[in-house]
Amino acid sequence: MIVVTEHRAGDEFGPLGRGLLAALSVADGFLDGRLCRSPDEPDVWLIVSSWRDVGSMRRGFGTFDAKVAAAPVMHSAVDRVSAFEVLAQADVDGVRDFSSDRA
Repeated sequence: MIVVTEHRAGDEFGPLGRGLLAALSVADGFLDGRLCRSPDEPDVWLIVSSWRDVGSMRRGFGTFDAKVAAAPVMHSAVDRVSAFEVLAQADVDGVRDFSSDRA
């Protein structure tokens, strides 16, 4: 499971995004996270996090610390779908397929 949120913000967004990643990183099922900024449009940022499964992601974002850290971050979020199942993943060993958790 990955969560990708796009944000429109200035330089002040960096520390806020780092704070949210720090709050999420202690959650059970958190795999990794990234704070990204467009080199072509510096007011466009991404926060990308990977999770073991949808339940882990929901519990991770539902903690008190994550909610507090997310509050100043989410006002700059672009309104669109942000949670995705990973159905294929590539690395140096090739491509692996995963089944969907959708009912």
